[in-house]
Amino acid sequence: MAEHIVISAPFFVALFWTLWLGLDYRNRPERVTFRLFCFMLTTTVLYVCHFVYFSRGGHAPWWMDALYRYCNLAVFPLWYFYLRELTLQRMSRREMFLWLTPAVLIAAASSVWDGALPLARMVFAVQVVAVVILGFRLLRSFRKLVFSSYSDTEAYSLCALHWLLVFLSLTSLVSFAANLLGREHFLSSIGLLAIPSMLFSAFIFMLGYEADRLLPISKAVRDEVETMKDEELRMDDSLQSLSPDEENHSPRVASTEGDVGNELEADRFAELQREVLRAMDEDKLYLQPGLKISDLAQQLGSNRNYIWHAVNEGLGVSFSELVNRRRIDHFVSLAEQGPEFDIDEAWQKCGFTSASTFYRCFRLYKGCSPAEYFSGEATGKET
Repeated sequence: MAEHIVISAPFFVALFWTLWLGLDYRNRPERVTFRLFCFMLTTTVLYVCHFVYFSRGGHAPWWMDALYRYCNLAVFPLWYFYLRELTLQRMSRREMFLWLTPAVLIAAASSVWDGALPLARMVFAVQVVAVVILGFRLLRSFRKLVFSSYSDTEAYSLCALHWLLVFLSLTSLVSFAANLLGREHFLSSIGLLAIPSMLFSAFIFMLGYEADRLLPISKAVRDEVETMKDEELRMDDSLQSLSPDEENHSPRVASTEGDVGNELEADRFAELQREVLRAMDEDKLYLQPGLKISDLAQQLGSNRNYIWHAVNEGLGVSFSELVNRRRIDHFVSLAEQGPEFDIDEAWQKCGFTSASTFYRCFRLYKGCSPAEYFSGEATGKET
C-alpha cells in the first residue's frame, strides 16, 4: 500500500492540475492557460509511465519507455513555453519545434540505440540550465514592463515565479542525480524512491498553484499592452490617410522604443513631458490609488502610447518611480506638519494601496525606514 502511494503521488498531483486547467481553459480559452495545461498533461503522462515501470518491477513496454523519454525531455521546454506566454513573449511555431526536437529524436532512438540514454541525460542538464537562466531574464523583462505602466507594482508581480525557478533548480539537481543513477537503482528500495517522489509531488503542486494564480496578473498586463498596440495601429492608420503636409504636423510615436526621439516632433514631445509633470506636481495625480499610465493619459486627454514614451524615455524614469517618489515626498511633508502623526493613516492619504508597498518604496527612495528617518538615524542613502 505504502509503495503504491509513493509511486503514484506525483501522478495524482499532476492529474489534478491537468483536470483543473482543462476545465479552466474550457471556460476561458486563453493561450497562456493552454501552455500550462500542456505542461501539466505531459507531466501526468510522464508519471503514468513512471508508475507502470515501478509497479511492474522495472518492466514496461518499449513504446512506454520511449514515451517516458519524450515526456522527460519535453516538460522543461513546455514550462519555458508557459513562461514565455505568461511574460508576453510569444514564441513562433518554429521556436517550439526546435525546443522539442531533441525529445522526439531521443525518444525515437531510445529503443534501438544504446547511446540514447547518456545523450538524454546530457540534453536534460542543458535544458535545466537554459530554462532557469532564460526564465529569470523573462521575469526581469516583465518586471520592467510592469514598472513602466503601473504605480502599484506589487499587484502585478510575478515574484513567486522567482522562488519557483530557484526551487526548480534544486529539484532538477535531485532529478538529474536520479537520472544518473537510473530508474532501476530505485527498484529495490521504496524508502529511497520516496525521497524524489514526495519532493516532485510537492513541487508539482506548488508549481500548479502559483502558476494558476498568476494567470489573471498576466492577462491584466497583456490587456493593457494590447490596448496600447491597438492605439498605435489606429494612429498609424490615421496618419496614412493624411496628406503629406498634414502628416508633417502630426505627432508620431515609433513602433520601437529606440526611435521615438526621431519620430515624435521634439516640441510636442517636450510639451507632453511638461504636461505630465504638471499633472503630477500641480494636480497631485499621484495621490490617486492604483494609478496606471492609462489613467494619466486619460487625464491629459492624450494617447497612452505618447504618455508612455514621454515618461519612460523622455523623463528617464519608470512610471512607477515617477509616481511613488512623489508619494513618499508627500508623506514626508505630512509628517513634518505636526507632532500628532499616524504613519498608518498618512501613507493611505498618499495614494499607496498597501503598507508593504509604502515601506518598500520609502526604504528604496530614502535609504532607511520611516522610523529611522524621523528619528534622525538615516544614513544618507537617499536616492
